Amino acid sequence: MNFRHSPILIFLCIINFITAQESSNQYIPNNLDSLKVYLKRINNNHIEKINGSLSSKIKKAYKNRDGKVLESIEDSTYIFNSKIKKDLNLVLEHIYESNPNINPTDFSFFIKNSIVPNAACYGDGMFEINLGLFTQLESNDELAFIICHEIAHKLLEHSLKGITKRVALINSKETKKKVREIKRKRYGQTRAALSVIDELSIDILDYSKEVEAEADSLGFVMFSKTRYSKPAALYALEKLKRVDEMVFHHDIKIDSVFDFKSYPFKSYWLKETTSLFDTSEKINDFSLVSDTLKTHPEIEFRVNKLIKDYNVIREENKLKTIDYKYQDLKHVSNMQSIQFAFDLKFLDLALYQLIEKYNHKKISSEYYYSKMVELLYLTYQAKKAHELGKYVPQKNGFSDEKQLNTIRLFLNNLELNEVKKIGLAFCELIKNKKIDTHNLSEIIEFFKSINN
Repeated sequence: MNFRHSPILIFLCIINFITAQESSNQYIPNNLDSLKVYLKRINNNHIEKINGSLSSKIKKAYKNRDGKVLESIEDSTYIFNSKIKKDLNLVLEHIYESNPNINPTDFSFFIKNSIVPNAACYGDGMFEINLGLFTQLESNDELAFIICHEIAHKLLEHSLKGITKRVALINSKETKKKVREIKRKRYGQTRAALSVIDELSIDILDYSKEVEAEADSLGFVMFSKTRYSKPAALYALEKLKRVDEMVFHHDIKIDSVFDFKSYPFKSYWLKETTSLFDTSEKINDFSLVSDTLKTHPEIEFRVNKLIKDYNVIREENKLKTIDYKYQDLKHVSNMQSIQFAFDLKFLDLALYQLIEKYNHKKISSEYYYSKMVELLYLTYQAKKAHELGKYVPQKNGFSDEKQLNTIRLFLNNLELNEVKKIGLAFCELIKNKKIDTHNLSEIIEFFKSINN
């Protein structure tokens, strides 16, 4: 049997290759059992300190949160990457050494698989840093301030204070009166009830601009004791101010990416079908399934407050030095973010990230072309098995995510026969660019074989 022309054998080799790639991302920690014990311990320690007339209800909110965190770990919400963890720990160690008054015994930072630039403090000692934050910052200085800000939330007990306030509101006479009024309504009970629920929703991570500014202030005090550049605090906040510009707003130009001499782009690949449900009202559907994109209110207010209170001066005329160590961390984080989308077969998210990160020189051309061929292979297999809809939703007419919608429209409009031709054309493109693709030779041979 000639291996070069056997699609079945090629397919098996590809599966082995992709499986080997996926193993580079570890989503379940080796010490899962001990981690569960640790999280329950810090949660219980935190709960034991809660007292007062509403303590039982407040404790219940934290216990529920603890259960959801444990479920999230087992559901691959977090990534356990030794390189990222090592670099993060170096920053943490310096912050702790510079602030001996901090007791980090029960502190633990988790890396969350989210492209949204954000970090969070749960109040009991658990912190989250999204992969998207690593990819948007420029230095360890900026990262250190964000970490100090989150530690300040913990030291100031903002989570506990916020939940206590919400629980008190839920059990107040005013709320009970509203509930009684809703029950007496003959019409509109559902709308009225939803309105009240929205007012009273308990979110452990929901902070006002005043609370955020308070965490900035204490965070900056801790940050100023480190060796890191003070103006980096302003730069970090200003990057978060542009968070809604960072996610899904890069023009991905699908018609240029998949336009080949041997197989030109077809305009009907982006043709929309008219729907009875088309509307001019837009929503951000990605924010509904992951993080809100506007998690940091009134950044300008917070930046100006830091400048005023601590006389922080921007280094406008100083030649900016590149933090090469951080750039290495950023590079790894960019690839891990892409790989996560591949592992879960979020092909639309994977395609967007590949194009955006390649265009902004966040990933190498070798990585871009090899992963693009892999994506086309996965798309072919999903379409062949009639499973693309499991991983790539249809274009959402209610969504304002224009770029992601373009990708979804493109992937769903492609016919199986067209995917195999695009795959072959992309393989030819790699060959012409003389990219070292020895690890992807099986995929290239696969596309050759199905196009014969």
